[in-house]
Amino acid sequence: MNIKQVANYLTTERSATPEVISFRATRRAIGMLGVALPFVLWWGGLLINSTALQPSISHYYFTNMREAFVGVLCAVSLFLFTYKGYNKMDSYVANAAGFFSLMVAVFPTNIIEGYPGQSMVASILDTKIHNAIHLTSAGLFFVTLACMSLFLFTKSDKPKSQWSNARKSRNTVYKVSGWVMLLCIVLIGISEPLLDVGETSKITFAMETVALFFFGISWLTKGEVVFSE
Repeated sequence: MNIKQVANYLTTERSATPEVISFRATRRAIGMLGVALPFVLWWGGLLINSTALQPSISHYYFTNMREAFVGVLCAVSLFLFTYKGYNKMDSYVANAAGFFSLMVAVFPTNIIEGYPGQSMVASILDTKIHNAIHLTSAGLFFVTLACMSLFLFTKSDKPKSQWSNARKSRNTVYKVSGWVMLLCIVLIGISEPLLDVGETSKITFAMETVALFFFGISWLTKGEVVFSE
């Protein structure tokens, strides 16, 4: 194989290589886990032990769905740690998101006294310090993923004039997903102090579900589940 043939292989047949297929599979796995997490916890809690809907996804740590919550977050973390993008920045940001996902799983959120389903491990944990690490990591996790959608997934080595319709559609999905995730983070931050909804409100769970849905859609799009070339 001469130099010209090697160049043609790298440019025209790159998408058929096992490495690229693996990248796509990783992106799809990350996306599916993100979309599925809130529904697995919610419906699983109802089916297994009739657990009431929790105020946030993180509060499922204190229910019978704790293993599923930690397991999915650790799986997402593993995929993000092993994810290799098209450049070093892509990989570094994904690795940072993986670290924040792991911290969310390792350090639980605060306990709401007397809330249904949270008695399983409440008596053996001191979550004051854990909660600060948890909230910081959760916020940085979503911010990092939003930035990936807005600034990394939208990059292209081709000028806009040469973009296909599928490429344009994918970029629209990335931008919408990124902004929605950021908006959800803001709404979570202001819901309790400004709206006075109380710590047992389901607004946080709803906003986290929406953010994870768009996180998943962004990664599924990156994995070319939709708008493929």
